[in-house]
Amino acid sequence: MFTALTSIGVLLILALIGSLILLRRGSFKTENKNSKRLYIVTGALQAAHLLSYLTGALEKVSQFHVYLAFGLCALVSVLCFLLSVWMLLPLSKCRHGIKYLFLFVSVLQVAGTICIFLLPEAGIPPLIRF
Repeated sequence: MFTALTSIGVLLILALIGSLILLRRGSFKTENKNSKRLYIVTGALQAAHLLSYLTGALEKVSQFHVYLAFGLCALVSVLCFLLSVWMLLPLSKCRHGIKYLFLFVSVLQVAGTICIFLLPEAGIPPLIRF
């Protein structure tokens, strides 16, 4: 239990520190600073979510408390999806490739969260039952 909570805390702190360093670097010379900050926050959240899957931290949390793991995954997935859609709303002259990539990854996160926690697999009942 301690290692799962520690690894999640470390992942979140690293994502927060990385995004704060990038925001404070002063490398944003354009007038649209908010959109670049939004890119950084969305990318950091998606990276932290992916790292929680890959390191096994999410599995440890779900063994400890499945509703807490589902809540964290659902919160991060929906937040990333909303931020990705928010990035697409203002029509600008810049390329939209990174915006569509963030949207695609956030849709995969939402689908993955639904598949992992809410759908049965190979005769095994789902982790979350209503």
